[in-house]
Amino acid sequence: MVTGASRGIGLELARQALARGDRVVATTRQPAPDLDALAAGHGERLVQLRLDVGSMESIIDAHAALEGVVDRIDILVNSAGAYSHQSEHWDPDATLFDTVTQEELLEVFRINAAGPMLVTQHFLNLIRASPRGRIVNLSSLVGSVSSKTGGGDYAYAASKAALNIMTRALAAELAPEGIVALVMTPGWVRTRMGGPTATLSPEESVRGLLRTIGRLTTRDAGTFIDYQGKQQPW
Repeated sequence: MVTGASRGIGLELARQALARGDRVVATTRQPAPDLDALAAGHGERLVQLRLDVGSMESIIDAHAALEGVVDRIDILVNSAGAYSHQSEHWDPDATLFDTVTQEELLEVFRINAAGPMLVTQHFLNLIRASPRGRIVNLSSLVGSVSSKTGGGDYAYAASKAALNIMTRALAAELAPEGIVALVMTPGWVRTRMGGPTATLSPEESVRGLLRTIGRLTTRDAGTFIDYQGKQQPW
């Protein structure tokens, strides 16, 4: 199951997972023409689900819609996210202290931090039904407290730091069940959020993400790694 599958990393995750033979639940907040085109070639192996991770009502409705359609979720990738009202893509110079607002802070936290945790909470019964449940919350090195040396990115960086700490707590709770929860950074990717000067294509990042996810063991629970499996600083 991949959230935020209308474009960027989420869409590429759905595409590559389908190509390797997986059945994929791809969620989007709005109609997604690129995902519709992908569905044409994969029949019932692609389940499209409307889900706004920032809406509790939408999360509950999506879970109800999926019940009975799949019997388990082996891998949940919480990919949906938002950057800033002030800039369409990563630009710390556009998100400085004197311009950040309460509205932006609360909105970005609602989507980037609360959203993945509440999606996981409501779909946990299906993850528990898998013999090897994996919960992957996509974070960012921008959310690393120890690496933060510059200004800007107030809402986005803090929301990812919050996601990191909540995932650590979740990993500790679920580890006795054999479920692995962790945070991963996909790298700096050329998406609408990452911008055109980013160093990785979505294809490169997702190849690494899927390869690394496939190698996860219980020892990886609660870790922060990148798309190549390298440990990242908290």
